[in-house]
Amino acid sequence: MDDRRGGHDLTQGRVSSVLLRFAVPFVASGMVMALYNIVSMLVVGRFTDSATISGVATGTQIMFPPVAFMMGLGTGGTVLIGRCVGKKDAEAGARAAGSFAVVSAALTVFLTLLMLFCREPLLAVLKTPAEALPSARRYILLCTIGVPFNTAYSMISAVARGTGNSKAPSIAAGISCIVNIALALILVGVFGMAEAGVAVATSAAQFVSFVHMAVWMYRNKLPFPFAMKDLRADKESVQFLFAVGIPLVLQELLVSISFMINTNRVNNLGVEASASVGVVSRIFQIAGVIPLSIGSAISAITAQNLGAGKPERAVSALRWGVLYSASANAVLLFLCQFRPEAITAAFTWDPAIIAGAASYLRSFSIEALIIAFTFCMNNYLSGCGKSHVSMWCIISTSFLVRVPLSIWIAGLEGIALDDKLFYLGLASPLATVISMIVGLAYILRLNRKLLQKGDALAS
Repeated sequence: MDDRRGGHDLTQGRVSSVLLRFAVPFVASGMVMALYNIVSMLVVGRFTDSATISGVATGTQIMFPPVAFMMGLGTGGTVLIGRCVGKKDAEAGARAAGSFAVVSAALTVFLTLLMLFCREPLLAVLKTPAEALPSARRYILLCTIGVPFNTAYSMISAVARGTGNSKAPSIAAGISCIVNIALALILVGVFGMAEAGVAVATSAAQFVSFVHMAVWMYRNKLPFPFAMKDLRADKESVQFLFAVGIPLVLQELLVSISFMINTNRVNNLGVEASASVGVVSRIFQIAGVIPLSIGSAISAITAQNLGAGKPERAVSALRWGVLYSASANAVLLFLCQFRPEAITAAFTWDPAIIAGAASYLRSFSIEALIIAFTFCMNNYLSGCGKSHVSMWCIISTSFLVRVPLSIWIAGLEGIALDDKLFYLGLASPLATVISMIVGLAYILRLNRKLLQKGDALAS
């Protein structure tokens, strides 16, 4: 297997440098994506009303299941390909890539039908405010157009990451976001298309990212030979893909359901509360950029190094990843604590939404520091083939802590809306910190076993 074709060997070199070099393209594209999410909410907030903001925010929640599937199986594909690259097994790599392509094609059909037929029931379950329903319906329908392109882009990108190439998918994501921002400004700001303009811009940008990655795959060879005969579902590859990917899919889906329940409670508080939380959800996406980017790098590095029999490098990548992520997000937490009104005022003219969003941001932003640990830890577990552990940690704390707390707080009477939003914002960090503690205990035990196994193989 030629590691120099289409990817990079992540089993050599200083771990801290390899991690940074692999993660930086992801950070750059993630920042551009976060900028898009911020600009889209700025555009909606500046050129529309609170009902449209609420509709887009609710629609974004409903569009999360396709994202959950793509993230889960995408990580599974990255780990599957990475293991083969680390072992330098060309035949297994071809089987893995072909199986991943077949599963992704089936996933595309399923997700498109899911969003077409489940839109109205989900809007009803979330108790979408009546004045926000038309905007939410249009937003979801037009965003569904981009699902097939986004799935295909995610599949090709996962293969690239597994071979050690983070640059190609990051460039594609960056170009996509630039297109997205430009179209949103034109369609919403100039032509007044409101939520339809944001959704059309999103779908068009997803098409652009898919085309870029398809051209990249055509022009660049993978580190292993791949032909049409490999486009079939190999049993061993599919089993590994599902073993890693399905727990992540379930994790993301059930967490999204927990947040939908929270959205249901917030929507019951009125359109101002719904819009306030929607603004924060877009702002806060920037908090996940560095942990997610470094986490993606950790999963690929872990997969390749475990495949190569070098568990100590995987452990080192986790340690450095946590250090990088926590250092960056500590700065963001500081800004959200001391200047929340200045941040939220950029997204709307409405004083009530500015104040409500600031209250929610001040408490919810504590999550920024905690996810610096959990995102790295969860991706490390995925790289180890232990994604089911993070799944159970996150799901249990979501439904045993976050959801009950949110329901209880939302039902409290005699509390001003801003204060209630502040308390609601505390539910998520509390659940996440419990998940972090449990996950850390498991990782410490797992690392001892991996390092002992590595020492035995070395001797």
